[in-house]
Amino acid sequence: MTHAASEGAHAGPLRILLISNMWPSAGSSVFGSFVARQVAELERAGADVTVVANTVQRRGAVSALAKYVSLDRRARTAARAGTFDVVVGHFLYPTAAFARTAARIARVPLVLVSHGTDARSVQRSDFLGRASRRALEGADLVVTVSNALRETLRTEVDVPVCVPIEVVNMGFDADRFRPDANARKTLGVPDDERVVLYAGNLEPVKRVEVLISAFARLVREGRADRLIIVGGGSLRESLGQLVTDADIAGSVTFVGQLPQEDLVHWMNAADAFVLPSRSEGLGTVLLEAMACGTPCVASRVGGVPEVLDESCGRLVPSGDEDALRDAIDDIVSSGKHRYRDACLARAAQHTSAAKAREFLAHLERLVGGHGR
Repeated sequence: MTHAASEGAHAGPLRILLISNMWPSAGSSVFGSFVARQVAELERAGADVTVVANTVQRRGAVSALAKYVSLDRRARTAARAGTFDVVVGHFLYPTAAFARTAARIARVPLVLVSHGTDARSVQRSDFLGRASRRALEGADLVVTVSNALRETLRTEVDVPVCVPIEVVNMGFDADRFRPDANARKTLGVPDDERVVLYAGNLEPVKRVEVLISAFARLVREGRADRLIIVGGGSLRESLGQLVTDADIAGSVTFVGQLPQEDLVHWMNAADAFVLPSRSEGLGTVLLEAMACGTPCVASRVGGVPEVLDESCGRLVPSGDEDALRDAIDDIVSSGKHRYRDACLARAAQHTSAAKAREFLAHLERLVGGHGR
């Protein structure tokens, strides 16, 4: 397939070696699913993509060493075995270091993609942190998922101005996340139940405890009925205890990690989706909720204000329980139908297919400028 011509572009499929420290597996279909989705869309757009990725989620020093040694070795092997036009590394730490080596072996440009938390981890003082920063400082192109993250890389990570940074988010799966009028019937949720939804990791950065405290007040005031918490993580037990201590165990349901084909039902069934994080690169999960016509309440952090405004929900200060409680109450009491059209219109601007084409255009210009 031949891509449309553009300044500096070349004919023929772009040959990409893509390296990522997250990729879905039989054990977890959501681990790095956004990277897999981008690859599928790049291939649909005509690119030839070879993937080297880590699927291991186990933590700890021993596990980290094993999986990163394997990722580095496999990236080197792929770079020697194939013919590529560009190497793309997803996540700055530690993938950037491995991608840099692969790009040098293949003698092609290096593109690094930053998603959010990696802007902090790349500043670590360990060997991989230093190696990843060297890769970042020598990249031919860096892509961030939000303008806020680009600013962070410039001002806090000190990425040199000679390194170009473009902004392209990963988009969401528009084939899966879309309105479904039968979602509540599918899940067995009563039509009159006021449902609040959270989906994401149960880790400190997400501030789910603030959401639970705010929701407990709404329940006691008769302003909400059920909180659905989707996801897993290190805080699962402590959050469960918090729910018990607040005496709202009958109103909160932890459903664990869900594949996207099940998550979409809850996205449609909810009256409001809430993301109370203290840090977000962009918050793609907000786009998934809005694509289902569901308004959102989220912390005004990172790239969140770039996709969410008052037409689609509410922005609140991170950690402000009072503001979070009031925003959820406002959305739930006013009815999600008031926000539906704006949510759908906003999400339509950020489909994974459109964003992959935008990303591919940057790669083609870069490769065309370097000569094939």
